[in-house]
Amino acid sequence: MIYDRAKGARMLCVVLEVTDGALEQAGHVTGEAGLRLPVMEIDRRMRAMAAKGDVDGMYHEYLRALTETPAVGLALHKRQRKSFESEFYRFVTLYWESGG
Repeated sequence: MIYDRAKGARMLCVVLEVTDGALEQAGHVTGEAGLRLPVMEIDRRMRAMAAKGDVDGMYHEYLRALTETPAVGLALHKRQRKSFESEFYRFVTLYWESGG
């Protein structure tokens, strides 16, 4: 297991860009209200892991978010917003960067 709070914070920034955009979209009158609960749950789990510096856990949670919530990605793509799918490369690049 890898515990690195600095790397976890950088990875969390990617997640927060997606979740903030999704929550903003869910709040609009013409938005997708169904985005709110799954995105808030992902946000909560990612913040907890980032606080511990559990980057392995964050990586696996990100992959789980991709597979279990494809409707979130579709709704965000429709509105040209960042999604977990569109930011996957950025997230994985941060995960694989060396610490030294």
